[in-house]
Amino acid sequence: MGGNGYTSIELTQLSRKPTGTAITPAWNFLTAAHQSVQGVFDGLALVRLAKQQESGKDARGRLGRDETDLLRAAIVFTSSGLDACCKRLLRDTVPLLVDGNANATRKFNDYVKLELAEGPSAAMSDAILSPTPREEMIRLYIAARTKASFQGSKDLKTRLRDTLGITNAQINEGRLKQLDDFFIARNAIVHDLDYENPSALRGVARNNRDLTGVRQQCDDALTLVAEVIRQTAANVRALP
Repeated sequence: MGGNGYTSIELTQLSRKPTGTAITPAWNFLTAAHQSVQGVFDGLALVRLAKQQESGKDARGRLGRDETDLLRAAIVFTSSGLDACCKRLLRDTVPLLVDGNANATRKFNDYVKLELAEGPSAAMSDAILSPTPREEMIRLYIAARTKASFQGSKDLKTRLRDTLGITNAQINEGRLKQLDDFFIARNAIVHDLDYENPSALRGVARNNRDLTGVRQQCDDALTLVAEVIRQTAANVRALP
């Protein structure tokens, strides 16, 4: 892992921004998220270093409650960054991709067909009757893909990767599934304060979080977002 793992925890550095203006806002969001998460790890490192200097002992072993809470904060910041980056990427690039990328166009057409087959909603009916029906339907499509937080690899596949026209050859499903443990941790923290059994009548045990595992989970999530942006930029550049 980056750093010595005890008083220094470092994320993998982001590479250079991909070429293209459409992905710039999403990349800027990613850069900010990376800095925020690294800042949490830097704060944790200072806490551990201070404890080590005070005790004169190596900062290895089980983490204190305050240290574990910082790990939980890193997961939450990472999740927030992932959501913000991916939603911005969808909003900025899907209008371009559905008019020139075959995979993105097919997914958009599937969405419209399903909406019509089930009986168009009021919003879809308004879009059809508007002076610019296609633009309005694209707007509804993007809203449907960005209305909720991403919850796991299935969401990343259907709402993000496939919507952006990214193929399995570009980012395979196995890579997406690597983030499932991250999402499980994120949901436990956000929804249940990381209690092992939030429904229990007694006991307040919380899930254990370790430096190596959390650092890897956050790093995997941020590097995946970077790769999604990179592949989206390639798809936009390939448009006719």
